[in-house]
Formats: sequence, structure tokens, C-alpha cells
Amino acid sequence: MPVPLTQNHEPLPGYKLIDRLGRGGFGEVWRVEAPGGLHKAMKFVFGDLNDLEDDNIRAAEQELKALERVKNIRHPYILSLEQWKIVNGQLIIVMELAERNMWDRFKECRGLGMPGIPREELISYLLEAAEALDLMNSKYQLQHLDVKPQNLFLMYNHVKVADFGLAKAFEGGRGTVTGGVTPVYAGPETFEGKVSRYTDQYSLAIVFQELLTGTRPFNGSNTKQLVMQHLNGTPDLESLPPADRPIIGKSLAKLPEDRWPTCMDLVRALKAANAGGGSSISTAATHPNEPQSVQTPAGTAGDSARAVPDPNRPPTKPNSAERTAQKTPSGVTHNPATRSQMGVNPGPGANVNTPWPLLTPKLVTPQAANSAGGSSLTLKPTTTQLRPLIVQTAKMSDLGLATEERSGDGALVPALIVCVGHTGLVAMRTLKQILRERFGPDPLPHVRFLYIDTDPEAAALAGDLNLGEPVPANEIFVARLNRPTHYLQRDGLPSVEQWMPAGSLYKLPRNPGPANGVRAFGRLALVDHYRGITQRIRQEVEAFVTDSLINTAVARTDLGLRSNRARAYVIAGTAGGTGSGMFLDLAYLIKNEFRQIGYAKPETVGVLLVPAADKTTAKGAALGNTYAALQELQYFHGGRHRYQARFSPGEPPIADADGPFTRCNLIQLPKRNDPAEMAVTAGLVARTVFLELFTATGRVMDSIRTEAFALNKSGVPVVQTTGLYRLSWPRHELVTVATRRLGQRLIQRWTAKEASHLREPIQNWLDEQWRLRNLDVEVVVEEFNKAVRDALREEPDRVFEAFISPLRQRTPGGPRLDTEAAYEVIEQLFEVVGTPDADGEKPSSLQRVLDERHKKVVAEVEGHLSAMAVAFIEQPQYRLSGAEEVLNQILARLKRIISGLEGVRAQMRTDVYDTYGRLANVMNGLDTGRTLGVIGPRKAAVTGELLDLMEHYPNKRLKLHVLDTTLSIYRRLLASTPEFVREIALCRQRLTEIMALIAPPGEAAKVFPTGPGRMILPHGVEGLDGAADLFLGALPPQDIVDLDARLQKEIETRYRSLVGVCVKPQNTPSFLTLLATMAREFLDERLEKSDPAAVFFRYRAETAPNTPKMLVNSFEESAPDLTSISGKPQMEATILAVPLGPDGDRFRQTVESLLPGIGFIPAPLPDDIVFVREYPLLPLAELPQLAAYGREAYQQQLATEINPHTRTDLPWSPQESVPT
Repeated sequence: MPVPLTQNHEPLPGYKLIDRLGRGGFGEVWRVEAPGGLHKAMKFVFGDLNDLEDDNIRAAEQELKALERVKNIRHPYILSLEQWKIVNGQLIIVMELAERNMWDRFKECRGLGMPGIPREELISYLLEAAEALDLMNSKYQLQHLDVKPQNLFLMYNHVKVADFGLAKAFEGGRGTVTGGVTPVYAGPETFEGKVSRYTDQYSLAIVFQELLTGTRPFNGSNTKQLVMQHLNGTPDLESLPPADRPIIGKSLAKLPEDRWPTCMDLVRALKAANAGGGSSISTAATHPNEPQSVQTPAGTAGDSARAVPDPNRPPTKPNSAERTAQKTPSGVTHNPATRSQMGVNPGPGANVNTPWPLLTPKLVTPQAANSAGGSSLTLKPTTTQLRPLIVQTAKMSDLGLATEERSGDGALVPALIVCVGHTGLVAMRTLKQILRERFGPDPLPHVRFLYIDTDPEAAALAGDLNLGEPVPANEIFVARLNRPTHYLQRDGLPSVEQWMPAGSLYKLPRNPGPANGVRAFGRLALVDHYRGITQRIRQEVEAFVTDSLINTAVARTDLGLRSNRARAYVIAGTAGGTGSGMFLDLAYLIKNEFRQIGYAKPETVGVLLVPAADKTTAKGAALGNTYAALQELQYFHGGRHRYQARFSPGEPPIADADGPFTRCNLIQLPKRNDPAEMAVTAGLVARTVFLELFTATGRVMDSIRTEAFALNKSGVPVVQTTGLYRLSWPRHELVTVATRRLGQRLIQRWTAKEASHLREPIQNWLDEQWRLRNLDVEVVVEEFNKAVRDALREEPDRVFEAFISPLRQRTPGGPRLDTEAAYEVIEQLFEVVGTPDADGEKPSSLQRVLDERHKKVVAEVEGHLSAMAVAFIEQPQYRLSGAEEVLNQILARLKRIISGLEGVRAQMRTDVYDTYGRLANVMNGLDTGRTLGVIGPRKAAVTGELLDLMEHYPNKRLKLHVLDTTLSIYRRLLASTPEFVREIALCRQRLTEIMALIAPPGEAAKVFPTGPGRMILPHGVEGLDGAADLFLGALPPQDIVDLDARLQKEIETRYRSLVGVCVKPQNTPSFLTLLATMAREFLDERLEKSDPAAVFFRYRAETAPNTPKMLVNSFEESAPDLTSISGKPQMEATILAVPLGPDGDRFRQTVESLLPGIGFIPAPLPDDIVFVREYPLLPLAELPQLAAYGREAYQQQLATEINPHTRTDLPWSPQESVPT
């Protein structure tokens, strides 16, 4: 368990925490008061050294090992270590206190208008740093490995080298490094896992150039680029004075041995170059510890020279979106002064003669104050800049603050989308589904998602495939509620009783579940999990520090860049407890994190789903909660009151003078608790966000809102509400449904059982394979005969004759026979070939030879059988039915072979037993003595018979051995065949299960719950299933076969075989992705890419009876459900987004002719036709939820034991009276 970090706590006896100095990726550092009143720094390293499963344990172990390496080093220019302890598994380090580093000094100089730290001052610092690094190198054989400005501290104008968490030992000039280096400053050898005595020098050279000039020799925007530049790139030294370039270039040599001998040699060379007048960098500056007369406004841009635009630069040409604003797709030039483009009525107080251009004016980069004492910077919402008081994180220390804003003619904008509570989850899953249907299964990296809920079952709900697009576990944060005692006893948590409604804390159940409609519980969960939630938000926000994510998305989608400035969305419902209780504080926390990366005016968008408020709805807690939530929103909206909240006693409060949201969009929930209607509302929310972030229509929507807000002079808090209706040629959705059905059809083909048409070609193939694989009986018999010949080194009959011939020579036709010699020969023959009834006893020598060869042949033929059995599984035109037919034919063939061999064996066995019996009878008639026996003339014939039997028996016995061994081979194959039958059955079962995963029942209906609208489909076709079947039915069969063949190649590359997919369930997810990807690409190439306007006119004509009514109804359906109760006409923006081109112009003209009184604002949208109607200046106080009906529900809620407000420490203003 980590040590509690709160003010005045003593993590070590006598050491009292004062305040936190900083927090990084591996730990956080606090100022502490040590015994005697001295101030020290105390570092708390993340990770539990007692928990082997802790994700941070590796970092903690690495830090501990580094401490052991450097504990004996003492030097005035090295930050001294006092002690370290392990408390409850957490490593705590006490060290000398230094509150300022060279990066702070660099930012200070930049704020004074200088490019960096003055040269003489910088050289003096680096001489001291070099002395310390060389000491570590020469005396202790250590390299620091994390030399960067943030680790070079300043104390009384002297350097203190600090943070040895990566320090590594080396011997013989070389060592190894396991990772963790900062890629901006790391030497190329470290990326290959090596460290040399020259590694720190490489980093020090980069530090010098950066702190002197404000630029680095390698400018990669991500880790991959930096690594490749360090390994192979040429450093950019142009910003350095000419005399410095060869000096720094030598230190940046790719081969460590080509660098300067020591760090001190490097810095002395730079100092000598300065003495020779080689520097052109100004050295005039205020010393860091001298009084400074120049005052710099907070938030000065990091490079003022680049921030000031050239006044002599000619005006830029209008971008494509501006050209769209000046001229409609039909070619008619629009005069913005003729009428308001916002719609029907701009509302009271608006100047209708004011021209409203469609696009936001070009953004202006703020200029620094002039030398004559001009005005200070005017911060714009779009600027990103260096700020002097920024809590550095591990990532920021390497990458710096957010890059300057870039804008383009494209559609994409990076965003963080935080969805809270169950209502937020439904909207999040719907938006993810839209993105998946539009861009494929791989998520786009520039849009980050985070789902927060108090429900302990939130993770299970978010991952449930039956409820829509699943949410990955890394995008879920479960803020569980605890028992009341937890909040009263927990250190580090501010007093909850100061702000919670009286008595509400004790309403928590013994085993708390979700917030259950209590808004104060939602806020309580946020306060309790403040650290974890802000850490997750910080991780996502830091992704926007560089442009790598948006650049990747632009490359993947070809949609172009609109802006690299990220915005944040908070999507929540106001009726419940979690989202309604968290959304305000959460918005301010998000804004605070964006400010940490340099966003002076973060853009936050609230999307709140509110229940309906009229006589048809109940005056329940949902409406009472909504009234309270909107009242709180109104309190802070537009900066009417300053927000301030303390979430941790050890940290300063979060304070903000502005409102929680740049704009807030309210969407009305369905009146009935109907899942289908809720899906449509969630689709409205998701589709609106999609249009804003991923389409050129979003640029128009942003422009309209900017212009509308500029017209709002009343100061009354306003919100917006949006409605839309789509006429969609659902090409992406149709491809998705067709992809699933094609995947199912492919697997149905694979698992089909009908094989009559395959019988003849497989028989021919099997004949050929049997021959090529040497499975014919004659070949197998010859294999064993050859084994015998190889063992005997001669033909067997000659070997047997060699045993008998001495007996023949001694008794050439005569009656005399050496009985002892005859017995010895027979015993030798029995040892070689064995006796018929000795199979279970000691095997003969040739039987052992055959057994050994049998093992080898079995392995070979079983391999052949396995290859033949599964060969057709991997053949697209055969698959399982082909494999089953092969096995059936193999079984039949094996049975025929075994049957034939068994018949031959029966005859041969009889013959062998007969010969052996006769031989035994003859031997029994011989004299068993060991002297020469004399056989009379009557027994001369027996001698010849004996010799003949001795010649025939071994040959016959050997043939039986060979036949038995051969028969054993085929019996073994026959016994193995059922295993392959079972394997095929397993594959069929597994593929059937996979097929069910492709599209569960009703899956097609889930493809299109993405907002109000209707699909444009061929005449007579109902639904996406019917359209998909029509599309697939028209595909040439050979194209399907070709797709199957390409898919098989990918399967073999990734899984070795389709069988590998079947027998390893862990391969199923990636196989489904592969199948979906290839099927989608295949279908996407073949489905027409006509825009929806062209498709609309293909299936409908303007003069068709139902067309006018359908278009008018579509416009009416796009009206927002939420309206003002004041009775005053509201300013309305009415957008008609259609594809560019003749068909889009024709569609727009058709609509305008049907609705001549509506001032439609044109917007380009290539894939849809969308009517968008929005009230951008809807007074918050005129919402029906804040009118009499909502107020009654609120007052009823106040009369209960559950206060609907999140906190009672603020004087929420009562609502002004509005018409009912």
C-alpha cells in the first residue's frame, strides 16, 4: 500500500510533508521539513516492491539498484543523497533540496526575449556538470544515462547533477542498458541496448545546443522518428554559431569512440571557441539570481520571434472551405449581406444587416509587447504557449508543451471524449460504432475515449457484446463508492461534510453500488477518485502534446487536417446521480489538465442529455436532479462565478474564472423509457459529435456557432440544442452487413458436408499421393527387406545358405551327419529369424532390425496420413468436405489392403508352422549325443530332408516377419484415422462457433441505430439484410474463390493453417479481425461508390408522388425536441449537408423549391445527406426543465431526505420567473 501523501504527514519519523514539488511518470517529489527544521526533498517512487504483480515494480527496482551504485559518490556538483527507506513496499529517497533546474532558467530567458541561456553563463554551468559526470565515469565506471536540463539543478549559481534512476555501470568501456532513456537526449548506442563511457557526453551536447539556441539537433516529433534520427540521421547544427558546429558534431558522432575523450574536453573546446570570438549568440542577460527589471506576462510564447507574423507577407489565398463559403456548389455566388445565414429569425437584439461569413476569421497568433511598452499579450482561445508555472510530467519533460496550432482545409480535429454514467456509455458505444463502420475496426488514434462510472458492474456492461460496440478495459474508470467511514477516516481526502448536503453521507448503503440517482454521491466518487481520474485524463491529454496522432489519422483517412488543437467533450445525463453529479467538476479538471500542456483557453464542450419536462412526464427525481444540475451550470456558466474546489489537502485548489464549457449542447431524452427510442437519441448525440470532428460540415457548424456567440450581447447564459435527420445511402453500413454475411457464407462453404462432386478428383489425387508417398504395399515390403539386407550386408537366402553349407560339405549325400554341428546351426538360425511361437519372448536379431525400421516407417507414414488428411482443409475449394472425403477413401483403401494382407498372412503362417513342425520332428529323430552319429542307409534320405528344411525355414520365417511388420503399419494407419475424423469434427464445431460470433441474431439491426433518419435502398428491398443479399448474389463465383485463396495465404502466414485457428481458441479474435478486414476490402472494391444524392435520384425522382412529402417530413423531423418556453422566436441555424457535385446541387435545389422560406446553409458532406437544425443561443433560463414544472419536481425533491444538489457550500441562485 503506498504511503499517504498529505500535508503534515510524516512518512518517515521526523520528516513532515510540506508541499508537492512535482510529479512524473516514476514518482513524485515533496518538500519536507527534516529534524531540526531543515528543508529537504523527498522522492516517493511509484511501485510496490512487495507486490510482484505491481505494474510499476520494475521502475522501483531499477531506482533501487541505481541508488546502490551511486551511494558512495560525493562531489560538490552532485545532488547529495541523505538516506532511503522502503516503507510498506514503497521506496522513499531523502535528498538535498533544489527548487530550480536549468530548464526553468531556460524558460526564464525565453520569457525575456532571448533565444536561450546566455553563452558564458551556460558554459559555466556545463563545466561543473562535466566535472561531475567525468568523476562518475573515471572513478566509479558509471554513466548517468538521463542527462537533460530537468536533471541539472541550480543552487546559488552552481550546478547539481541529480536523478540517478537510470545510472548504469560499465566495464572495459562498454555496458548494457535495459530501457527508460529519454529519446530526445539519448545516445544512439542506448537504443541498441549498450552504454559506453561517452554516452553522457552525447546527451550533454544536445543539452548545450537546446539551452543556447532553443533548438535541438534532432527534431523528431515522436519516439520512432527520434530513434531513427539518432541512429542514422545527420544532426541539424545550423542554429549554432559556426565555431561551435564541429565541436558539437564531434560529440554527436554515431560511434562513441569518435567523440571527445571526456565531457570536460567538450566543454573546454566550446569555451575556447567563445574566447576566440566564434559565437554570435548574445551574452547580455540578467543573471538568474539578480533582480530582474523586465516583466514578462504569464503565458509568453516560447519563441517570440516565430510568434510574430511578418507584416510584409502578402495575404494568403483562401482555403478550400473559404472558397466553398464564397461560392455554392451550384456556382451561385452568395452575398452574405443579403440575409442572415443563421436561419429563420436571428432573434431580438440581433443586427440582421450584419454580414455573417460562413467561416471563422483566420486565427491570429499573439504578438509580444513592443520595446516601446506596448500592450501585453491578448490571449486567444486557439493559442498554445509556454507557461512559467506548469507541473511537469514525465512525458512533458521529454516532449515539452503542445505544439503551435496548425490549421488546414481538411476535416479532422483531435479530441478527448469523456462519457460519464450509463447515459454517457450508450452514447459512447454508438459513436464508436459509427467510427468502426466508417473507418474499420482499428481505432483512430487522435480521438481518445474515457468512460467513468460509479457502477461496480460498469466494466462488465461496457464490454458486453450484446449491448453494442464494446469499450476496451483501458478506456474504463470505475469510481466505486465506499462506506461512510471511508470518507471520514481517509487521509488525503478533504472534509466531505463541508460541501455535501447534510446527512447525505450516511445515506450510503453498507455495500454501496452506483450513485442511484443521488448527485452528491456522483461528486463524492469523483472527489474520492480524484487522483486516479486526473491521472487517466492526464495520460490522454498528454497524447496531444505532439502532432503524431493527428498526422497518423490524416494519413489513414485522407480527410485532411482542420486543426491540430484538441478539444474535449463531456457527455453525460442530468437525470441520474453519476453523470449529473460529476460533469461540472470533471469539466474543470479537464480544462486544468489542458492548461498544463499550454492551452491558454481550452475548448471544452458539454453534451448533456436532459429529460423532457411537460405534463406528460412525471415530476420525479430525474427532473428534480436536472433542475438542480442546470441551476449549477447556470451559476458557473460564462464565468458568472469563479469556480474553486480543493480535491486534496496536499494540493492547491483547482480554480477557474471561466465557465465549465466553451459551449454546451443539450439534447432531450425520450419521454418513454424505450430502448429503441433511447438508441435513436444516442445516435443523435453520436452523429452530432461525428459531424463536428470528422467532416467538413463540422467546420461550418463551428463557424455558425462562433458567429452566433458574437451576436449574443445580452450576457444571458445560453446553451444550444441540435437536431438532425439523415437520408443515407448506407454504403458503409451495407458493406458492414455484407461483410458479416460474406464471412458467414465463407465458413458455411468451409463446413459443408456434401462431397459427391469431389469423389472422383479426390480419388485421382489420392492415387497419386499414395504413389508419391511410397504407401503401396510393394514399396513398404521392399523397405523392410532392404532393412534386412542392410543389417546382413547380403541377401538373406545367401546368409542362410552360408550357415548350412558346411553341413552339406561334410555329408555330401552320405548317411553321416555331425549332430552337434547341426544343432548349432539350427540354434544360430533361430537366433536370426526366431521360432513361430517365440513372438512374446526374446526377439530374434532380424526382428529387432525390423522393429527399428518399423518405428521410422510408422513416423513417416503417420506424417503422410496427417498431411493427406488435412491437406484439403487448407484448399479453398475443398475444405472440410474435401478432408472428410479423403479420410473416407483412405479408410476404405486401408481396409482393402489390410484384408488382402491378412489373407496372405494366414496362408504364410500355416506354411511357416508346418515347416517348423517338420524340422522339429526330424531333429527329434537325430541322436542327441555330442559324438558323430552314424545314420544307416535307411536314414540317408532324412539327412537331405533336414538340410532342405534348414534352408526353407529361415526364408519363410523372415517373409512372415516382413509381412507382419508391413501389416502392422497399415493397421497403425487405420487406428490413427479416427483421430483425424475427430479433428475435422472439432474444426467444424469450432468454425460453426466462429460463424455465430460474426453476426449474432439481430446483429444487422445494430448497424444503423445512429440517429434519426432513413436509408436510401433499391426499390423493393427492405432492410440492410435484403440489400446485402442482393449485393452478394450479384458477385461472380470466381471472385469468391479468389478471395478464399488470398485469405488462405494470410491464414498460413499468421496461424500456419486453418486447423491452427480451430484448435487454438486464442486465435479466434485475431482471425475474426482478419476475416472481417479482408472481406470488407473485397466488398468495398465492388460496391458502387456513388454519393447518396446520386443514389437518391437513381431510386427516386423529384416528381415521384412520395418524394416531396418525404423530403418535407425529413426537414420537420430534424427539428430539435428541446425548445424555449418563452414564446419568442429563436435564432436557428439550418444546415443542408449534401455531397459536392451536380447531384448534390440538384438535391439542394429540390429541397429549396419545396421549402422556399427556409434559409438553408450549404455544407459539404460526401457520404450522407443530413438536415441539421440548431438553436445556438437558447437562453438557459427559458428551458422547460427550469420552468414551473421542473421547479415543482425540484422542490418536491428538496422536501425529501435526498438533496438534489451536488454541494451545499455555494449559494445556488434561484431561477428567475419565466413564462409557463
